[in-house]
Amino acid sequence: MAEGLAETGPICMPVRAVPSAAGGSFLLRPIAADAPVEEVLFGLHGRPAADHPAAAGLRSALIRDHAPTAPVLPPLLAIWHLTRCGSTLTARMLSCIDALQVMDEPGAVVDICGAFWGLVPLADRLAALDAALRSLGQRVRPGARHLVVKQSLRSWRDQDLFAQLHPDMHRVLIIRDPLEILVSNLTGPPGWLKLRDAVWSPLLSGVALARQRELSDAEFIARCLGRAFTAMAEMVEADPAGWLILDYAELPEAVITRLLPRLGITPTPAEAAAMADATRLQAWSRRGRRPFSDDRAQKQAAATPEMHDLCDRFLRTPWQRMAACAAIGSAMAPTDHAARQAPS
Repeated sequence: MAEGLAETGPICMPVRAVPSAAGGSFLLRPIAADAPVEEVLFGLHGRPAADHPAAAGLRSALIRDHAPTAPVLPPLLAIWHLTRCGSTLTARMLSCIDALQVMDEPGAVVDICGAFWGLVPLADRLAALDAALRSLGQRVRPGARHLVVKQSLRSWRDQDLFAQLHPDMHRVLIIRDPLEILVSNLTGPPGWLKLRDAVWSPLLSGVALARQRELSDAEFIARCLGRAFTAMAEMVEADPAGWLILDYAELPEAVITRLLPRLGITPTPAEAAAMADATRLQAWSRRGRRPFSDDRAQKQAAATPEMHDLCDRFLRTPWQRMAACAAIGSAMAPTDHAARQAPS
């Protein structure tokens, strides 16, 4: 259940987190108590545009001085993914459940799990992540009882931080054929490609900066994805029963038939109808949401010999390891997962 705090003013949530000797600071933005679901879901990626209504209310605060002003929801689920694989669709569908407050890759969490925060002492980093999750968990949906956070693939280096803070938090991993993921990332390059010249970018690629500068964008992206895929495979292999692994090919049905039962949630007819509506459009597009179409065959057909080679070199093996764990986790879940936290 949500912690009981009286709502005494505007609800402020972090969109960025900056490390410092004082324990770090948050850039906070106000969220209206009646904010639409779309604003709660996607409105905390980072600093809002200058013409956004929330921009005028931005303020900075030391993390140690920031305290929730609304009831705090306990974290229920972390959504992990391999990118371009249906995780945003999953988050949209879950946001149709009144009891769930869903956040899509909130910027403060991505920051704390990033390279700069990796230099911060573990105790301070855990305190910052705990403060971020508590702040993001401030209830803005009237019927919400639990927090769901979709993670960034760039957070793969710090999955254990979440396990330390919330060992009973459910974890779902969305995967997809790695060739299709690579094709999507190469034909529509990810925003993090611009980070390839950053001095800390070898943490993403696993390649020394001098060598990295000689790589093509395609190989840089493939190496970064492969490094993240390998880390995800290691985490899943360490606790296969603790993960629910869903394949893109199973969506959207598996959200209803596998994920919600694992969370102990049965959608109402209205919620089920809203979830069905959410699947009729693309989960995300900068040009506006358009009717959804299964693009697996299109992605496979678009793969060049170079893409096949990069996929086989960097992505195929860790993906196979995760796919193998999917069957193990599915078989073990009914007994081994029964003791985990269920919604109250």
